[in-house]
Amino acid sequence: SLSCVFGCPMEGDVPEADVFGWVQRFVDRGVRGITLCDTTGMAYPTQVHQLTSVARARWPGVEFTLHFHNTRGMGLANVLAAIDAGADRFDASLGGLGGCPYAPGASGNVCSEEIVHALGLMGYDTGVDLDQLVAAAQQLPAFIGHDIPSQIAKAGPRLALHPVPADFDAIRERALARS
Repeated sequence: SLSCVFGCPMEGDVPEADVFGWVQRFVDRGVRGITLCDTTGMAYPTQVHQLTSVARARWPGVEFTLHFHNTRGMGLANVLAAIDAGADRFDASLGGLGGCPYAPGASGNVCSEEIVHALGLMGYDTGVDLDQLVAAAQQLPAFIGHDIPSQIAKAGPRLALHPVPADFDAIRERALARS
């Protein structure tokens, strides 16, 4: 794994040449699987697409995995940009758990259930049971004692149906009275 590939909270942008220099050193030593990590959540989609495209073209025999944090709300967008560049392996975490102790304000990893949900809507067969994944994520807050960042765990998948609230008419009337 290469940390801080997409940016460093102490030094700023990491030159692509530096990243690829490290990749080449590992490849020269026989490494055939490398994880490119957005350790601190500084990546953005066009950067991810560019770096992933070049890496895959330059080292077609290397299996690249991408690791994104959602610190600035770009985790899922970065996954989709990497997929567009040909990537097909990602680290993720249930509920978006994780973080980075040396990155101020760093949040957890991109949520597994949000990736599976988005990819399913896009027609990909991930082989993962989204309902079971969401159910597991929904149990996390009670288990760990605090909320999780996963929006899918809170709202449910896109077509999750919810009963009409018993006081719906009263809510509607209050809303109409305000307008």
